Formats: sequence, structure tokens, C-alpha cells
Amino acid sequence: MVFLTGYYEKIVVTQGVTEVWRYEKLNVKSGGKRERDGDGPGKDHEENYRKRQRERRNRIRQLVCTNFDSGSKFVTLTFNNRQEFDISDVKACNKHFKQFIQRMKRRYPELRYVAVIEFQKRGAVHYHMICNLPFVKKSELQSIWGAGFVKVNRIDKVDNVGAYVIKYMCKDTEDKRLQGLKAYNCSKGLQEPIELTTWRDEDTEAWKTVHDRLERESPSYVAAYESENAGKIEYRQYNSNRLYGNGQAVKSQGGLSDKVGHSVGQNSEIASF
Repeated sequence: MVFLTGYYEKIVVTQGVTEVWRYEKLNVKSGGKRERDGDGPGKDHEENYRKRQRERRNRIRQLVCTNFDSGSKFVTLTFNNRQEFDISDVKACNKHFKQFIQRMKRRYPELRYVAVIEFQKRGAVHYHMICNLPFVKKSELQSIWGAGFVKVNRIDKVDNVGAYVIKYMCKDTEDKRLQGLKAYNCSKGLQEPIELTTWRDEDTEAWKTVHDRLERESPSYVAAYESENAGKIEYRQYNSNRLYGNGQAVKSQGGLSDKVGHSVGQNSEIASF
């Protein structure tokens, strides 16, 4: 692959992976955010919708990579047919899920989670949730859920938790039954990924620190794209745990989030080309 020269670069650091986007061209809105393809009048509505879904998947993946690891639990929550509400109604199911989380928080105050909605073949909603839950008997967890079945998977042999999540948790994010609704839920206070760019002056020092480190390493994945607004785009992914040690990616950057004063959550435009 021939790499771009004279590019604009964005780096997103999470505990699981460090991602790099290099853009041939730059469209920047006020506030330093890149303008996304599909923005503006006259653009195809369906294409815009698909791009938003890719952004949503990236957002979920980066939250998971920053806050969870192979020691986390992957839980599936399923409704049986004996509920008094319509188990295909997302809003009704979300109400029960919220009550479940409240019960869980009373027992496990430190609970952190990201949960994604999926539809079964029978049309019923169910939830895939990654969380920091300690060991809990399946029967106890099923009793707290109180609406059907619970399955708990260990992911201790999963190297890239974010990729695992995208494969198993985000199959239905483009489902039209979710249009206009939030396709995922997450606990408050999750740690945000760190985002560094070459087009924000306040990022310069921190960006150079990370960029120079990555230039000495080999990426685990490389891809190339083109888009209307950004022209040629290169994407590189690095395994943060191999670079910095398990769970040390953000910590090892010497307080980058304090230096740059923002993270992906505060400047949440996520590249999705």
C-alpha cells in the first residue's frame, strides 16, 4: 500500500486498540469537527442513515475497548412469552431493562455496562451486554432479570474485545425498527477514548507523542478508502495492550486527556468511512 504524504491525521486511543485515520483533504466545521460525508441538503437520506449507523458502531466499539477487557462478562438477556407487555416493543422492553439495571446497581454499585438491542427471529427484543460483573450464579442473575432467560459468556480468550462486540452485538444497528430510537444503553461515567488530531492546535504536543510511538510499530490492520469530502483515507489499527501493556493504554500516555482537555465523548465526531 502506498501511504499518503501531507495528510491530516486523527488518532483515537482506547485500552484495547489505538486507531489512526489519515485524510487527504480536510473539511472542518466550527468547533474543530470534521464534516461527514452525506451532510448538507440534497444528499441521499438512506446513505446518510447508513453512515450514522457506522458512526454508532464505532462509538460502541470504542466505548467497549476503553472500559472493558477479556476479564469482563458478555451477557445475553432474553424475554419469555409470559410478559404483560409487548416484547417486540423497544420502548416497553427498555423500561424493563432500566428496572433490571436499577436492581443490579443496588446489589453491585460499581456495575459498568454497554448494552445493545437486537431482535430475535420471533420479533422479540433481547439485549447483549458487556459488563464488569463479578462472578454471579446464573440462577441469581436470571432471578434479577425476572423476565426470561440469561446466558453468560466468558471472553477471557478474546484478544480484541471491541471487534468481538461488533460481531455479536451490532448486527441489528441498521434495523429500521430502531430508526429514531437509541440502539444501545450504557452506564454513566464510562471512561472516554482519547482523540488527538493534527488540526486542533491544543492537540499538537500530545498527538506528536503518540504519533511518534506508533511510527515505530507495525499495525495489526491496515485499510484504504475514498470519500467525497475527505478524498483518500487510510486506516490503521494497533493493539494497545501489546503497545503499552494490558489496561495501560490511556494511563501510559502521561495524562493525555488532561493535556488536550477533551476526549471522544466531548468531541464525538467519529470517522466512519
